[in-house]
Amino acid sequence: MRAILELPKFDTGQYEGCDFHMSAGDANLVIKIAEIGVFSIFFQRVRWHRFTQLLSCDLAWINGAYFRLVEIPPGDLIASLMAPYLRDKAAPRPFIALRHFMIFLDETGCHEVVAESAVGSLHPVA
Repeated sequence: MRAILELPKFDTGQYEGCDFHMSAGDANLVIKIAEIGVFSIFFQRVRWHRFTQLLSCDLAWINGAYFRLVEIPPGDLIASLMAPYLRDKAAPRPFIALRHFMIFLDETGCHEVVAESAVGSLHPVA
């Protein structure tokens, strides 16, 4: 796992939850942090998403992706998502390259997203 985005420093008791929204093939993970604001992670050209509830999360996920977005090295998941495009080389690809991202959010669980890219931004409390 390689860290891609670090959330702002905060006491974990300030974590107020998250929302995951998808629209037109893109996704936005909105993370609410008391007294700090909202941290959004925008995923472009999403091909796959999985949410794993807290009690089912692997300890390695928690340790590696705790309130940080990490990239998982390409593996079987990426290969299976790309396989149809590799078989038919004439078919247009709806993506440039795929990357496997993961974030663990305390008291919520783990979000995994396969997408082209991920960008984070903080919207501070006014």
